[in-house]
Formats: sequence, C-alpha cells, structure tokens
Amino acid sequence: MKTLLARSVHAALLIMLVASGARADEPPKPTAYWGFSGNLGTGGAGGDFGNLFREPISAELDFFRLHGPWRFGLGVRYGSFGMKQPFEDEPEWGFLQTYLFATRMLRTEGPVRPYIQLRGGLARLHPRSFLFAELPLPDDLQPGDSPTKPANGFSVGVVPGLELRLGRAISLDASVSFVWFKTDAYDLSPVNMPSYSSGTQWEARLGATWIPHNGETESEAERDAWGVRKSYGWAAGEMLAINYAAGLINEYVRDANFNQTSPRSWWANIEEGFTYDDNKFKTNQWAHPFNGASYFNSARSNGVSFWPSAGFALAGAFYWECCGETHPMSINDLIATSLGGISTGEARYRLSSEILDNHDTGKSRTFREIGAFLVEPIRGFNRLLSGHAKRVAANPSDPMDWRPPGGRTFLATGVRVIGQGESISENTETYGTILLNHSYGNVFDNDRRKPFDYMDVVAELDLGGEKVRLDNVQIRGNIAAWPLGSSSQANHVVAVVQHFDYMNNNAYEFGGQSVGGALFSRFQLSNKVWLTTRLDGDAIVLGAVNSDYSWLADVADQERIREYDYGPGLGAMATASLTVSGHPILTAIYRFAWISVSNGSVYNKGNEGSDADHYLQGGGVRLMIPIKGGLGLGADAYMFYRKSHYVLVNSVTGEVRRNDIDQRNPQVRVYLALNQVR
Repeated sequence: MKTLLARSVHAALLIMLVASGARADEPPKPTAYWGFSGNLGTGGAGGDFGNLFREPISAELDFFRLHGPWRFGLGVRYGSFGMKQPFEDEPEWGFLQTYLFATRMLRTEGPVRPYIQLRGGLARLHPRSFLFAELPLPDDLQPGDSPTKPANGFSVGVVPGLELRLGRAISLDASVSFVWFKTDAYDLSPVNMPSYSSGTQWEARLGATWIPHNGETESEAERDAWGVRKSYGWAAGEMLAINYAAGLINEYVRDANFNQTSPRSWWANIEEGFTYDDNKFKTNQWAHPFNGASYFNSARSNGVSFWPSAGFALAGAFYWECCGETHPMSINDLIATSLGGISTGEARYRLSSEILDNHDTGKSRTFREIGAFLVEPIRGFNRLLSGHAKRVAANPSDPMDWRPPGGRTFLATGVRVIGQGESISENTETYGTILLNHSYGNVFDNDRRKPFDYMDVVAELDLGGEKVRLDNVQIRGNIAAWPLGSSSQANHVVAVVQHFDYMNNNAYEFGGQSVGGALFSRFQLSNKVWLTTRLDGDAIVLGAVNSDYSWLADVADQERIREYDYGPGLGAMATASLTVSGHPILTAIYRFAWISVSNGSVYNKGNEGSDADHYLQGGGVRLMIPIKGGLGLGADAYMFYRKSHYVLVNSVTGEVRRNDIDQRNPQVRVYLALNQVR
C-alpha cells in the first residue's frame, strides 16, 4: 500500500512539475507568475541514522508559482550520505526527496530579500554499497536492477534564507535547511548496527532563483513564427525537468542500480571521464536520440531558434551523462543524444508543424493537435497547457515554417522479405511493412535555406518481425545550402548535411551520426521527364554496426555482452531518380561506409589486443507503376553487405591471426503506395 501511495503521489508531482514548465508560450504579461530555483548544499547528519551517516551532500531543483509574497511549488532533491568509519570507503547512500513547499518572502522589494520556507513530501533512502545487497540475489534480478533494497518514507523541513537580487530575473540564493525524515526500518546488521528508521540533516546551501520574463512588457516579448514567446528560462527549466523526471522514474518505478545520484556521483563521473557502455542497440541508437530530441524541443517549442536549441540538446545530454546516472559517462551516449537529438528533434518539430493549423476548429483541430502531439510530445504538451492547442490564431506567414511548397510524401504498405545469406531464400523472414518517405520542402526551389528548410525522412514499421517495430529511421537535413545559379529555381545545389541513421532488424544493425556535404542536381530530359541525382560524402562521427567479435569491447560496469562495434569513419552515397509527370518511376541508390573500430572488436587499440575495420555497402532499385493519380504499385530490391577485417593478437604469445568475415542480406519489398506532392 505504501508503494502504491508513493507512486500515486509521485505521479501527481511529476505532472505538476512538467506542467509548471510549460507556460512559456502564454501571451506576455507585465509580471511573471512562475519561476524556479536550484542550489547545492552540504552539512551534517543526526538522529538514529546519524550513528552511521555523515556529510550529507545534495542538489535540488524547485518549481514554484508566485502569489503576492508567497511562492507555492514542488521540488526534487538528489542527496546522499557517506558512512562513518570503518565504512567510509564504501559507496554512499542515496537520499531522494520529492516535496511540496510554501515560501513566504519577508521582503519583496530591495536588493536583499529574506524568506522562510516550509516543505514536506516523500523520502527514499537507497544504499549503493553491496554490503546491503540481498543475498541470495533474487532470481528475477535483471541487468540494471538494483541489488539493494530502498527504504521509503517521508520528510519535513524548514528553510530560512535570503535572496540577493542580481538582475530583473535572477537572484543569488543563500539558505540553511533543516530536515527530519522517517522511513521503513532498515536492516543495518551488515555494519553491526540495529535497524534504524529516522534521522535528521542540516545543510548550508548556495544557489540561484530565476523568474523568467520578470517585469517584461508586451512590447519587449519576442515571439517565433508560431507566436510562441521566446524563453531561454523555460527552455532550461523543461530540459532539467525531463532529466529529473527520468531520474525519479528510474528510482521509483524501475528501481535501477544507477540512479542514486548526488553531487558525490557527479564529481566521481567527471574525475573518471568518458568511456563506452554495453546497452542494447535500440537503447543507444534510438532511445538516446529520442531523449535528445526532447531536450532540443524543450527549447524549440519555447520559441528558441535552431542553433541555440542544438546547444540545449548538448547540455541535456551532458547533464544526464554527468549527473543523471552513477554509471561512468558514456561517450557513445553523449554523441547519440546530442547530435541524434538535434536531427531527430528538428525533424519531429518540422513534421508536427506540417500537421498543425491554428485556423482550424472543432474535431479537425482536435485530431491535428493529437497528431502533432504524437509526432513531437514536448511541443504538443506545451501547446496543450499554454492554450495554443485550442486558440484560433495566425499561422506562420512564411510557408517554410509551416507547409513549404514542393514537399513530397511517399506512403506504402506491403510485404518485406529479407534473407540472411547469399540468397533471398536463405534463412528468409517475411513480414508486413509500412514505409514512409517524406521530403520537407524542395531543395531546388526553396526560397529560404535555413537549417532543415530541406530534409528527407525515411521510416519503416515492421509488422511481423520479433525484434522491434520501428526498425528503420533515416534523416538527412540540410544545415546550410547554396544554389549554383538562380537562387529560387536552381538546378544544382550544394549543401552541408546532417545525417541520422538507425537500422535495426534481425539480419543486421547499423546506426550513427554523420555530417558531410552533398550535391543535388536535376536534369530535364523532356517536357515531362526529369532526372534528379544526389551525391553525398560524410564524416561519421560515431557509427555502430553488428560485429562478430564485439564481446571484446572494453566497457565500464559491464552487465551484458554488446553485439555491435563502435567507431568513427567515412561514408558516401549516390541516388538517382527518374520522374515522369511528377511521378517517380525508377530510383536507384548506392551507399558505402567505412568504420574504424574504436570500441568493440578492438581491445586496447594501439597497444595490445586487436584491430578491426568494417566496410559496409548497400545498393538497390525501386520501380513504381502508377495506377491513378498518386496511387501506384511498387517493388524494390536491396542488398546489405558487410566485409569485416579483424586482426586478433594473443596478448600472451604475441601470435597474430587475421580473419575476414562477409555478411550479405538481400531483401525485397512489394507494396501499394501513395505518392503526393504539395
């Protein structure tokens, strides 16, 4: 019952926390109504647990609403206790508090503003030391689950402090907190102590309070193309809220072994530096970019433009690697979350823009808002809570921000057959598939060429395979482009392009983040026939591909055997498409990638161990037969080919053994397709 109550209260707190950060796009008001504060603190421990605990250290984030001299809100506090001698070298106890609070400002004017705060909420103690591990370990313990039990309870506290105003929106905050907590009784026999259930702590704290748009007038408010008020403050607040919410879910719901975070674990991670991890391919190559897109759109949906939003993706990724987990920081996660978050985040933002219509009303408006929410949840949630989801207002004046002319959508459903050998009939898998190809804008005719004013998106749903449903996502977004010739109707365009790849099926895995250059060309062969080509060359910042010796990977805190290698590399791609009366009839594609393994089949590269390189090729053709309008029958054939060179070194005898392995995976699709051009 306690667990159910704790989760229910916690869910309510999470809803309020996110809601508090989603008011950034309200019409400007002369006085701010929401704000947040954060601080770091350290002090001492007392009470029963004070016999074991020492040196509490914490970091907290508070969201609040202003009501005259009062502030009402909720907060999350990630803290920890060290243990006294002779256990001072053991890992710490995590002390997590989620609470409601009321603050009375004793002075609301002037540079120095004292206050008093009362707070109360949930408390959770969770040791990291294996001294307290359940023995024997539970049979159902999964990788990533905590081997130690938590103790749930509640805490109350009082916080006297003062704010020193530094500007219109920000103040320095200095305070002292006094907390009493009570939890389930914890068995401390492993450290020769009786069970304890209560304790106290005090901390001296220093931080800052930020009230975005404090005192900002209507004329000072800056808005984006959708009428959303630009707010770096709420962008930061939402980015932090996402990480804090993820931490709470990992602790309370998942009961993870990596979530007892505090400034202690932050500093330990920074001291250790970056390494690689052993997570599943889907987690590293899709879930992390998805999270990065949420950081990106915390800014983008708060009226912030592309490049500053990219900074938020990087900041959110680094914050999570540094401070969201006790596991060492992962360089592959940082790259996938930041770069992948930028490309997937902007793509989702643009796709949701094409769905929205601020002029629409009734059921049609409701379905549009739901559709946009499913494509980009952070933006949809902000529109819902700010009122933009139902308010009739102007759409962007520039179609490049909404529905650019010349965009193309190719939607198909049919059957996919993939083989795992030299022939399509060898170890064949057959299942249903839904394929989407979408071009945002027209690279030749676009009047504007800002980041992602032109992009290509490929997505494929697997309707019968056993591994994952979404097994193919590719995004190519132009960061910058220059027409060769007439700027409005050029036949040749060069561009800097950001690439995102995620291919994950039972036959092969490939993913990565790349940046490169591209040349787009079109040639008119007759009045109705056009040939368009695209040539790409890119630098792979970090690629991932299934491998034969990836069990050699040197990873931190290994809990599973990773089935793929990591490494940088180079890539190239060529595409040609023949269209008749605007309908694509024949398309051909060839792609090459080289990955020099830095983690995986290489162990201690440059010293002793092994060396590995992967050479990947993919090529195929697509044939479309128009039936009526944009409807047609289609088929395509594609071959994935991997040639891997391994040099294995016996670290004892020095024997060198070379091994080359080939992998071929032919596949065929047959489908009914709808092709539309805006």
